[in-house]
Amino acid sequence: MRNLLKYLVLHIVCFGCVFPLSAGEDSLAEVERATIQDEVISAFHNSMGFDYLTKEESSAINLDSILNYLESTKQYNTYFELERILIKSYLFRGEIRLAIDWSEQMYSKASALSHALGTALALNAISEVYSYTGRNQEAGSAHVQALEMFDQMSGEGIHVRMLLLELVEHNLRIRNFTEAAYFMTRLNRFPADSLSEQEQAVRHVFNAYCQLFKGSVKTARQHLDEVEHLREKLIPGIMQHFLIAEAMYWERIGEYEKSLTTYDAFLHTDYAEINSSLYKEVLQDKADLLVKMGRKEEAYKQYGLVFSYIKSSFEKNYPKEIDQLTTRFQADRLTYQNERDRLFSYRFYLGGIIVCTLVLFLFLYLSWKKIFRLQESKHSQEVMIRKAERAIQKKNMFLSNMSHEVRTPLNAIVGFSAVLASDDDSFDEESRKEFCEIIKVNSFQLLKLINDILDFSDFENDNITFNIRPYDAVKLCREASETVSASRKLEVELRYDTELSELMIDTDDARLRQVLINLLVNATKFTKEGSIVLKLELSDPNTAFFSVTDTGCGIPLEKQGLIFERFEKLNDFAQGSGLGLSICQLIVTYMRGRIWVDSNYTQGARFCFTHPLKYKSKEEDAV
Repeated sequence: MRNLLKYLVLHIVCFGCVFPLSAGEDSLAEVERATIQDEVISAFHNSMGFDYLTKEESSAINLDSILNYLESTKQYNTYFELERILIKSYLFRGEIRLAIDWSEQMYSKASALSHALGTALALNAISEVYSYTGRNQEAGSAHVQALEMFDQMSGEGIHVRMLLLELVEHNLRIRNFTEAAYFMTRLNRFPADSLSEQEQAVRHVFNAYCQLFKGSVKTARQHLDEVEHLREKLIPGIMQHFLIAEAMYWERIGEYEKSLTTYDAFLHTDYAEINSSLYKEVLQDKADLLVKMGRKEEAYKQYGLVFSYIKSSFEKNYPKEIDQLTTRFQADRLTYQNERDRLFSYRFYLGGIIVCTLVLFLFLYLSWKKIFRLQESKHSQEVMIRKAERAIQKKNMFLSNMSHEVRTPLNAIVGFSAVLASDDDSFDEESRKEFCEIIKVNSFQLLKLINDILDFSDFENDNITFNIRPYDAVKLCREASETVSASRKLEVELRYDTELSELMIDTDDARLRQVLINLLVNATKFTKEGSIVLKLELSDPNTAFFSVTDTGCGIPLEKQGLIFERFEKLNDFAQGSGLGLSICQLIVTYMRGRIWVDSNYTQGARFCFTHPLKYKSKEEDAV
């Protein structure tokens, strides 16, 4: 973004420094930030994605702070637009690893927010990352998926045009000329007066590409002539493609010297290596042209330049491509030497023997590997069969339990509802209130059963959502114990012990409350005398420790290892789905905690679990 840096320098001089990007900045700084955001996005759109941010420009505008501010203020449209530009800039600058990390992060965030534009832009960015890393099949799929999403949105014409251009380039690269022509036709439907000069120029250049691959060199020349009067205004990214298209044109009409001169003109520009992938292709095309011209000595040196460039610039990012290019380079060198000195023809025979030997070893290796895979597959099938049998048993047990658990409260609800609805006057008002209470209790029991099943299904399908925010664990524990005390007729003492006055943790208060209430309700089911104690303390400065201790019947040691399994019940005749503790474990595990039964406690049962004070996502844990 060539003019952006000058624009920034002017504002830095005027204001003394780059303005701080924080929530408390004044309205003037907000206007300056908004202006720069618009400048960056507008420049990117007007160039059809061929303009980008240099490292100096990213530092000058303090892009990280801008993104943080936009996210904190929920300006997600602008946030995802800038992330898209940042990823494209990483690709142009050859920082492929950063582009991969940011595109994955962008897609995850957009999906979590169900943000349509953000998801489409993320898919667009991912497709470009695939293209730059040579994964053409995945790139094509991501491109098409992004286009389908943009087509479903209104007012996103610029994104559709940019994506259509990328699809044309992608299909030309993989020699799928039919698809390239289809997407080019779509791009040509946009009226010229709605396009910027840069957009018009790049559309003519890519029309020329398509016509050259189709063999229509005359039409291609017409498109290139349309760009000539804009030549001085072209940004480097578009100028690259113009020079390459012109070189291809001269080559198609047999003007090899002019083609070679144009390739050299491109390779000697300051911006030749802006698009590292394109630069490598031009080096390769020039080498192929030298071979076509019969200048094999120069071609050999050019292939060496291609090899050296990829070896020095892309070794960390393209290991597979380097291996392939090394093989090709060595084969080209061997062919050249054989043509130069045919006296060494015996090397072909030696090469044949080596190849046959390698093929034999490869055949033996593949045969051994196939046998090994068959054995491994057989073992995997046996394991899966055992798992399936166990799953069927669990399912049958679950269905049996559910038929009983659902029928019992339903019978009570239906029976007592029928009594209340009847005209029988033999029941007094007190009895009717008792019947209503029974209906209420059984309704709550049925609702909890259904909620447990739905919660477990959401966890199984990875469809659960958590609302993580700071919350006082001391207050939450007190509310959970009061809820259980008020909702159940307890025959034992239920108390809450803690020495903490306040303990702020990052959690989903509803989910943590669900765990605590589940553990307390379980304790009330199996404790007929004594007490139930909910305790909160710190196990270390960064971790909260919760425990629910009762003086009930306890849990046999042989069942303590299975108690958190789905559909497992301590007492098969007690009410419940057998999912409550499984759900507790899933919630605690999601919050990066651990839950267990204290096997050292023998006066009843004690359930313990930990919860970190600061929540870290899976991505943060991986870092």
